[in-house]
Amino acid sequence: LLFCPLKYRFQKQYREIALASAFSPITLMGELLHMGLEKFLVETFGSEAVKTEVEYEREVIVDNVSYIVKGRIDAIVGDNVVEIKTSRSDINIPHPHHVQQVRIYLWLTGLRRGLLVYLTPERIAEFYIETPASDGEIIDLIRSIIAGEPAPRYSWECNYCAYSRFCPHKVKRRG
Repeated sequence: LLFCPLKYRFQKQYREIALASAFSPITLMGELLHMGLEKFLVETFGSEAVKTEVEYEREVIVDNVSYIVKGRIDAIVGDNVVEIKTSRSDINIPHPHHVQQVRIYLWLTGLRRGLLVYLTPERIAEFYIETPASDGEIIDLIRSIIAGEPAPRYSWECNYCAYSRFCPHKVKRRG
């Protein structure tokens, strides 16, 4: 729900590009750090208290049409959603779209507290999120994907998008 609606369409249409981009060094490093922190949580708090890569889904009716919103949560520790992010820098964190992701996970799960964890070269930073997304926010995000707008959702997305080479809505990098 949070990235460019065109990317969502391109991922379905051009699966081989999505697969190839999953093997970039930066993506692999992020995946390995995620796996390591998830394993650390399980070993520290125990497998009874920690569930990793937990999938949730919830039905939403938008304009008389049923949609299923799905999410895969990095970890649930007790009654807390935990979302792990890696970043090259700790400047300007938390990023608003990451906060929104945790809020959507709170909406999906019905849990009331989320922890957004950033692993950066400088530090490990934690941010608590306690406000779930509203039904109205979710409906608005679904409508935006249906409409394909805004594309891109954020001006920086094209810099990291595997589909930007042929996307008609590519935003050129400044500088």
